[in-house]
Amino acid sequence: MEQSLHQPNPILTLLPFILIMIPMVFVINRLAKQKGKNVTLWTILACIPFANMIILPYIVGAPSKIHEDKMNKIIELLNNRDQQKESIN
Repeated sequence: MEQSLHQPNPILTLLPFILIMIPMVFVINRLAKQKGKNVTLWTILACIPFANMIILPYIVGAPSKIHEDKMNKIIELLNNRDQQKESIN
């Protein structure tokens, strides 16, 4: 009985990590969806303690694949329009 007073409870030791990890998993999952990344992979990586603190700034700073595709489509349409105007003149 006396020995258990000196050893910390493992569940209570991990509790701060779990409390920090749960919101980070949801945030990283949401950002992965918005950025067009592999949601399952990024969610699993977010569940790894300490790795999720590295992953969060990376996923926040990563460019959005969805927005890149939209911009490329707009640029392509503008280039096609310019080519049509040049062929008319």
